[in-house]
Amino acid sequence: MFQAYEALKQDVSQFIHQPNAGAEEFNKQAIAVFQFQYEHNQTFRKFCRKRRVSPRTVKHFTDIPPVPIDAFKFTTLSSHSIEEAEAVFMTSGTTNPEKRGKNYHRDLEIYDLSMKTFFKPTIIPDVEQIKMLVLFPEEEAMPNSSLAHYLHIAKETFGTEDSLYMFSEHDFQVEKLITELKQAEKRDEPILLIGATFSFIHLLDECHTRGIHFTLPPKSRVMDTGGAKGRSREMDPGELKKELSRLFTLPLELCLNMYGMTELSSQMYDGNLVLDKCDFIDPVKISPHWVTTMVVDIDTMQEKPEGEKGVIVHYDLANVNSVMAILTEDIGVKSGNGFRLLGRAEGAEAKGCSLAVEQFLATSKSSRGEIL
Repeated sequence: MFQAYEALKQDVSQFIHQPNAGAEEFNKQAIAVFQFQYEHNQTFRKFCRKRRVSPRTVKHFTDIPPVPIDAFKFTTLSSHSIEEAEAVFMTSGTTNPEKRGKNYHRDLEIYDLSMKTFFKPTIIPDVEQIKMLVLFPEEEAMPNSSLAHYLHIAKETFGTEDSLYMFSEHDFQVEKLITELKQAEKRDEPILLIGATFSFIHLLDECHTRGIHFTLPPKSRVMDTGGAKGRSREMDPGELKKELSRLFTLPLELCLNMYGMTELSSQMYDGNLVLDKCDFIDPVKISPHWVTTMVVDIDTMQEKPEGEKGVIVHYDLANVNSVMAILTEDIGVKSGNGFRLLGRAEGAEAKGCSLAVEQFLATSKSSRGEIL
């Protein structure tokens, strides 16, 4: 299997380096990833067989059954033994601390390549490097956090040498951050504030209490990611952008959001700096060319027409060791070459997502102890 895995990584890496690759090339590579995962990921193979899906029947990547995201909480989805995993990224467990989703990575070569390749053109297309103030703990403090690793790669690859973390262990160093922001104003040095949404909300509240605001230098920007549930008060994403724009005296287009999840190996971003036209308050999110994002009807799993809301499914070629096709619990609408995120599934959509998880778990339980 090692040789097959290394060959697959090489093929996916080459695809990531081909920005002009089209739909036909994506489909070919997606089927190759599926074939590897079908052969080596036992739980996924059983799931496919129950749906009468196999490499013989899959002619298009949309024939691949997407795995419900909550399945990562209840079963192991890995093409290699978990003892071989270089990294295990776990969900935060804010909803249920006893059940945390786990994404096993045989190594992080493709994950890191995916991060670096798409971050540059979407977040800092106009600068080579920028001073980063990271509003999240360091990777050493949170070794099972995909966000901690992501931010580490961002800082080490695109941050200047004087980039800094604004956390001491798990404590947010607000005073240190305010000092750094004031110094950036005086030095006329552009900065990128990057980190978790809850950290930005804490900073907004603190600055509002003190009556503080900043005028950051040109080309400065902010990028938040993740939610605030259980860590701070929650804010509407559009309102958060407006508040950050006012706090830092930044154009709205330079207040960006990253959409990602532990169960994937790629990220999506607001298209502010990429698309010719974009609503900066409710922006279209764009996926890299090695990810196809679809909006589907949860009952039929058929793609929704543009503008109609449905459940988001991601086909992420970079997710080589676990499963490529992920059924999320997020609701969105297709918009051009991107999508708009509307929030979490509720009502009928939420019930449909729960049913999908139940069906998957029934499949995985029946495969325990079975050698396929």
